[in-house]
Amino acid sequence: MSLPKGKLGFADLERLVFRHLPRIDDPRAMPLDFTEAPISGRLIAATDPVIGVPLEYYGFFAVHYTATDVSMAGAVPHFLTLNVCYPPGTTEKWLENTMRQLGSAARSLEIRILGGHTGGYDGLIHPFISSTCLGFLPEKTEPPRSVKPGDVLIAAGPVGRETLWFLANVEPTTIDVILDTEQRLLLAQDLSPFDVTSVATPLSKQEILLMHDLAEGGLTTAVTELSKATNQGLIIHYDAIPWDEALLTLCENLGWSPLHCSSFGSFLIVTRKDGASDVLREIKQHHRPAAIVGEFTKGQQILLDHDGKLSPVSKGHDPYKDYTNRLA
Repeated sequence: MSLPKGKLGFADLERLVFRHLPRIDDPRAMPLDFTEAPISGRLIAATDPVIGVPLEYYGFFAVHYTATDVSMAGAVPHFLTLNVCYPPGTTEKWLENTMRQLGSAARSLEIRILGGHTGGYDGLIHPFISSTCLGFLPEKTEPPRSVKPGDVLIAAGPVGRETLWFLANVEPTTIDVILDTEQRLLLAQDLSPFDVTSVATPLSKQEILLMHDLAEGGLTTAVTELSKATNQGLIIHYDAIPWDEALLTLCENLGWSPLHCSSFGSFLIVTRKDGASDVLREIKQHHRPAAIVGEFTKGQQILLDHDGKLSPVSKGHDPYKDYTNRLA
């Protein structure tokens, strides 16, 4: 059955949405357009849209996109607000399955749904979900400007996996040259590499100065943003990066640079050199590959150490963007 236009009614919300979500309130108590939450401490908020991924995974990413941003700030995610919009003709089945998946992802991170909006509107081609995650920051955190030359950069991978996963779902023939059918199907259904929050939140923050995730534009975009935020330069060691090996093989076949490939699920950590081994040990306890991939330098130049040469790092084309039109 198709969903109606406009704001979804309370009866349908109860039937298709509310019962799948770990809400902070009982919507029956006061069914108005707001929700109250007890908040104290230093608040961190992050907002992201979910669009441009396969429809069957919207619920997962509606939680993890914004929860990741909050955890990268060193905060603990607590609440989520949602704006779920879809074009006429969207089925009830999609909405209910999405809410079920979203609720499961939120519960796994102990996040409560604070409120939101659900409705169908003309002018939309695909559904989209905009989510805002709220979390609380510990009292003692160092600002980005505390990073200095000699501090090191750790990457937690597998770097580039998001691009490979996306292609396995929307353009599987592209990766048939490197993976057989069984491997590709397993890859397409594996969301575990995209749960950053479960890895980053428990990390001891004593040795960590700053964290930043890799998403659109991949590693080159992320290190450029880090350099700008810290007002420091960087030297990146290509061969030390914990790449997704299958992604490297694919890039060789297609002539892409893995440096520019979207890599949500991977993240960067800045730490003092003498604290790096402790951070690496913690990450690897979560069965994530991780390594020191660079160090900070004076100035704002970003250099890549590859094949015995140093060359400037610049943003490039992210091939992920070429395949979003394959989404139904």
